[in-house]
Amino acid sequence: MLWLIRLGAYALGGAVIWSVLQDAAGPAGYFPGGRHLALDADNGMIFGVCAGLSRYTGLDATFIRLVWALAGLYRGAGIALYLLAFLLMPLS
Repeated sequence: MLWLIRLGAYALGGAVIWSVLQDAAGPAGYFPGGRHLALDADNGMIFGVCAGLSRYTGLDATFIRLVWALAGLYRGAGIALYLLAFLLMPLS
């Protein structure tokens, strides 16, 4: 079970970092409408990372928050990835 949480945390963190480091045309080409990954402080609970990721991917924000929370229980990986995403993601 822990390997599944670990895999999810690494995949989510890698996806966030990959999409932030790409130019504007890179990851936006996979989603219609040319959406950009950015913080969503208006709909966010803490910093708006999960809400921004939800708006970007189209997934429910509650599901993304649950994945972050489960990743946080695994050696604090979710907390570190959340802070890293907050520092790397631009404001909307």
